[in-house]
Amino acid sequence: MISEIMTVPHNLEAEQSVIGGLLLDDDSSERVQKVLSILKPESFYLRAHQVLFAEMREMFRDSKPVDGLTLFDVLESKGLTAQVGGFAYLAEIAKNTPSAANIVAYAMSVREAAMERYGIQRMTEATELLYARNGMNATQKYEAIQAIFTQLADHSKTGSRRGLRSFGDVMDGWVSDLEKRFDPSGEQRGLSSGIPSLDRMLAPKGLVKGSLFVIGARPKMGKTTLYSQMAINCAVRENKPALMFSLEMPGDQILEKLVGQKSGVNPSIFYMPATEDADAGYEGDYDADFQRAIATANRLREIDMLYIDDTPGLSLAQIVTECRRIKREKGVVGMVLVDYLTLMTAERAERNDLAFGMITKGLKNLAKELGCVVVLLTQLNRELEKRANKRPLPSDSRDTGQIEQDCDYWVGVHREGAFDDSVPAGETELLLRLNRHGKTGTVYCNQINGAIYDCDQDAARMTARSREEKPATKKGGF
Repeated sequence: MISEIMTVPHNLEAEQSVIGGLLLDDDSSERVQKVLSILKPESFYLRAHQVLFAEMREMFRDSKPVDGLTLFDVLESKGLTAQVGGFAYLAEIAKNTPSAANIVAYAMSVREAAMERYGIQRMTEATELLYARNGMNATQKYEAIQAIFTQLADHSKTGSRRGLRSFGDVMDGWVSDLEKRFDPSGEQRGLSSGIPSLDRMLAPKGLVKGSLFVIGARPKMGKTTLYSQMAINCAVRENKPALMFSLEMPGDQILEKLVGQKSGVNPSIFYMPATEDADAGYEGDYDADFQRAIATANRLREIDMLYIDDTPGLSLAQIVTECRRIKREKGVVGMVLVDYLTLMTAERAERNDLAFGMITKGLKNLAKELGCVVVLLTQLNRELEKRANKRPLPSDSRDTGQIEQDCDYWVGVHREGAFDDSVPAGETELLLRLNRHGKTGTVYCNQINGAIYDCDQDAARMTARSREEKPATKKGGF
């Protein structure tokens, strides 16, 4: 009984049946293609089977005929016949495989055993980590073990592994991803932002998974509006979980903002008294708008892709733990959105900038680990308001200069109307200052009732240029 428990999971008969089925089946059959997508050479327990499958896979990819003789010729030309037991073992496998009809079922059995072996390997690493005296405290070790569990769950759903991989293994994943990009009905490489003009600027890659997207602005510019709009887009259009960590705004206010943005209804409607004369103090059809807002809230609830955490003073460790949990439950995370950096509880460090720099680095690592986009909001220094041109720059980020190094995208939100009475209050510029994956530039849009709307970029650009040529009317009579 003990020996059975301790036996490394494997199924040699299933492995032989897979090899034999590939030798017998038609090279272009759906069964063969399915097996090639399910298994990798390392999925096999026996070394001989790993070599055989690797060579057969290469032959299939090169559109070469695959049978016992052609395979043996390839093995002999590479000096691999001794490793696989010679032609006699190939003949034995083919003889003991009566049909290729059940080859996919055999492949699934091989894959299950491989997944169990991988799980044992990673759990052994977790145990060794607890025994190690490497300077890590218990909390750090638990966090590392949590990451291992997340990777195991990811492996079970996608087959992806962490650690050193051969170029060929990386290429296999790349080819699979490439096929999805070219498939109109498949998943795109990157996520969309929800603002068409910004998405066109980010094309063709979009928001690349594994990236850190930083939004910087002074207060009341529209950071949270952009943050919540990106979350809605991720949940509704991309159909992926959007995890919102709001350290500034309570959860119910975030909900109202989300509902208002999606429905196009002013969130102030939720604060008006339910009386007969409610219409008198509301611009529009109160009853119709209220019903539309409630219907939108119910739809967002049914989608079940939006998550909100309004715990004050969250630490990086808490955010990472929650994100990993959703990853395990849902299998995928689209976006992680944090509002905002300096409200997070930072680790002890000699200076604030170093402490918050550790957070930005940790969020970047989280994006890579989960294969998602992390959106981070940050306040900017008020020094920028003393400049003639008040449009924000990455160097204006408060308390940390590490952001410029860690982020893949940096967007500044600017409303000239906050400083100039002659400019409509809702006119907004999204300044894409940094973009590791493409071009930079300015996107013009409008903020109305707590939502961002796209506009004619050429017309907005001409208006902005003509305005710069005229003297400004500053707030406060300056």
